[in-house]
Amino acid sequence: GSVMGEVFRRIARRYFRVALFYLSLGLLLGAGMLWFGNDNFQFLHSHMLLVGTGLFAAYGAGFSWISSKADAGPLPGVSSAAASAQFWIANVGLPGMLLGSVLPVGLGLDRIGVLFGFIEAAAGVLFAVLLGRALKCQGSMRCH
Repeated sequence: GSVMGEVFRRIARRYFRVALFYLSLGLLLGAGMLWFGNDNFQFLHSHMLLVGTGLFAAYGAGFSWISSKADAGPLPGVSSAAASAQFWIANVGLPGMLLGSVLPVGLGLDRIGVLFGFIEAAAGVLFAVLLGRALKCQGSMRCH
């Protein structure tokens, strides 16, 4: 593969590793809730699994696909810097959301989860832009 393709493959592998981490954490938390008969952590549990595992694995699959397109030639508007920024934005957003879900409500600290939720949403929008640009190049001679 190309140097550019390898950058996207590295990001994809990172996403798959992080997805496995959240899968393990989410499953352990779910088992713990069952064991102790406590379902107070449903938001934490579901977001670890849905966002941390499902969405992050989808990001990994998307960047893996982008890497194969990048091997064939440059993709206008799809840079390694933007892909790397997207990875870090997503990986700041989710832990902040999870933290916000367990902070005390009385002090209003739980509202920090909303801020991080918007950060996570920004990562999703950036991913959609990058994948959309790569898809636009699909079968188009002007991209290569």
